[in-house]
Amino acid sequence: MARRLTALALLLASAAAVADGGSADAPAQQFARGRDLFDGHADLQGRIRTHAADLPPQVVRCGNCHAVRSGPDVPRSLAPRLTHDLLLAPRARRGGPPSHYDRNRFCRLLREGLDPADTLISLEMPEYALDDAACWALWRFVTAGDDLAAPR
Repeated sequence: MARRLTALALLLASAAAVADGGSADAPAQQFARGRDLFDGHADLQGRIRTHAADLPPQVVRCGNCHAVRSGPDVPRSLAPRLTHDLLLAPRARRGGPPSHYDRNRFCRLLREGLDPADTLISLEMPEYALDDAACWALWRFVTAGDDLAAPR
């Protein structure tokens, strides 16, 4: 069922992209760009909020700390595995009311360090300088189903 819903979501996103004058390949291109940003094949710019300078791109890549979907664990990492349920299912976070991520809340987390319950997350998580296109590409990648996450 989840696989069909994810495929339907991509189909609807493709139709919306075409209706907006874009290309039907836009979701696939966003997914690929998001994967490249997550894995460090494309550079991210970020810093720890208590530091004045950016960290090297190889240090702030998402895959250093986060596993995604059913991919391999990241050894010795305390960062959560990024799954559909973690991001999209309503859940109480840090004692607050149930909340969930959407694309805008996800981007706010990456840029400002605030989760959907408006709670500041751990200092170890970098704050990123991301434009909307890069942030939305990361969102598409981390929320895709395993069936869409084909290997390179």
